[in-house]
Amino acid sequence: MAEETKESFSIKIITGKRTYFFDVKEGKDGVKYLVISESKRLSENKYEHNRIIIFEENIPLFIDGLIKTLEFMKRNSKAYSIKEIRKKYPKAYMKWTKEEDASLRDEYLQGKTIDELAEKFQRKPSAIRSRLQKLGLLRES
Repeated sequence: MAEETKESFSIKIITGKRTYFFDVKEGKDGVKYLVISESKRLSENKYEHNRIIIFEENIPLFIDGLIKTLEFMKRNSKAYSIKEIRKKYPKAYMKWTKEEDASLRDEYLQGKTIDELAEKFQRKPSAIRSRLQKLGLLRES
């Protein structure tokens, strides 16, 4: 029989197709542990789930490693702001409308390139590719 657990704390973070869960649980024996879960939407009704468990005695080591990793990323990442991106792509990070989806679909099927579509829709080429994937017109690479 599986050991009973009690959830002490939980937080959910939604980021597009991925959702992250941070759950602090407590076993029947009173030992606490952290469960970090990721749920990735693959299609309308299909998800991929991953999770890691960090036991209470390993939390200080985990936090130290995480802090070092985040400091490295901060030192080595290219900072950007939506405001700066929108100077070149005014509609960057804005919600797509049904009309834009229909127009994007039509123009892509007529043979327009990603760069031409990016210019017309005032969005980054990566956003055009991503939207075409979501519309089922382009395969994920």
